[in-house]
This record gives sequence, C-alpha cells and structure tokens, in this order.
Amino acid sequence: LSRIDTYNPKVNAFITVLRQQALAAARTADAEIAAGRIRGPLHGIPLALKDNIDTAGIRTTAASAVFDDRVPTEDAEVTRRLAQAGAILLGKLNLHEFAFGGTSVTSYFGPVRNPWNLARHPGGSSGGSAAAVSADLCFGALGTDTGGSIRTPASYCSIVGLKPTYGLVSIRGIIPLVLSRDHCGPMTRTVEDAALLLNALAGYDRLDIASVPSQPTDYTALLG
Repeated sequence: LSRIDTYNPKVNAFITVLRQQALAAARTADAEIAAGRIRGPLHGIPLALKDNIDTAGIRTTAASAVFDDRVPTEDAEVTRRLAQAGAILLGKLNLHEFAFGGTSVTSYFGPVRNPWNLARHPGGSSGGSAAAVSADLCFGALGTDTGGSIRTPASYCSIVGLKPTYGLVSIRGIIPLVLSRDHCGPMTRTVEDAALLLNALAGYDRLDIASVPSQPTDYTALLG
C-alpha cells in the first residue's frame, strides 16, 4: 500500500485502491494461517484485478465514463476463485477503455505509463495490470486477452503474462469485448507465480457459456 501511494501517481496503474478492505482481509488471513487453516499458496497474497472484472460492491468501470458509477452485485467467477484461495484484493487496475486497444493510453482515468520509462506506454489493454506487477505494486494481477491484451503489456513491461486455452478459465462476470475470443489470465513476475495463479483460476464454470470441462491439473508440477 505504501508503494502504491508512492508510485501509482506516476504510473497510474490503479483506478481503485481498497486500502481498508485489504488490511482487514490481511488480518483475517493472518489469523487463519496462525490457526493452521492454510488455504494454499495464494493465502494472504496481495493481488489486483483489471477493472473490467466484476467485484461485488466495488466499482467496476472498464475505464469508461459510461460505467463510472457501475457497482456490480456479484463477483466474477475468477474473483470468487481468488477469494476462495485466500488472496487479498488490493484494488482495480486501469486499462485501455473497454479493453479495446493496445496502449492503455485511452482511459477515462488517464493514461497508464510504463514503469521502465514514464514517457512510454505499457501496452494494452491490460496495461494497468502489467504496470502494477512490474512496479511491485502487487504480487500478481489478472488481465484479459482478446487479441494480445495480456501478452503485449506483459512483453512491454518485462513480466510474465499467460493467455490460457479458451474455455479453461471462466470469463463470466467480465465485461466482454468479443465473447468468442475473450480470455482471462495471470500476469506475474515469474513463471512459477503464473502457474500458481492458473491453478486457482482454471476449472469448469457451468454458468459460463464459454467454459469447457477440463481435468484438474497442477501447472507447477513440471517446473524446474
């Protein structure tokens, strides 16, 4: 949170910072872990979500003036899965408006800047996710990818970004761009972290028309 205070005014990665909610979640995680109720490797880990991914009771804007006051009543399935895994939600991340562009410059909340060089853009549309992870403002983030929107900013910001197989990760509760091509995936600083996140995200969602049944897989099993 202190790094967000220092560096977010420069990179403009976060639209919404959930300071009090994150601290309360951290205290809960501490208590659960101390009591031996460890949910897994994401328990207590601070993550952030691209702001086209629904969060119940928390503004979700897709970086557009059209949705400036939009507050969903339900979590996206990926939001729910991360919460179930014990991850701490730090906030919602800036993006190219409606995830329809490759720079993250076009946003109602102002352009995202590349942490490596503030005169350059971070790629898009998941530019806020890439910038936040690259600048150590969170340990990992979720992005969405329709035509390069995870892979491009991950490359521009020198992090790991994974576009999963279509239907492996639920896209229910994510503001759509092209339903038949939308993906949601992890953006992290290491391959191992991406695999750990994918372990939590992957799996069939019967309420998502794009979801495909799959066998449970440990994506960390072959690392190293």
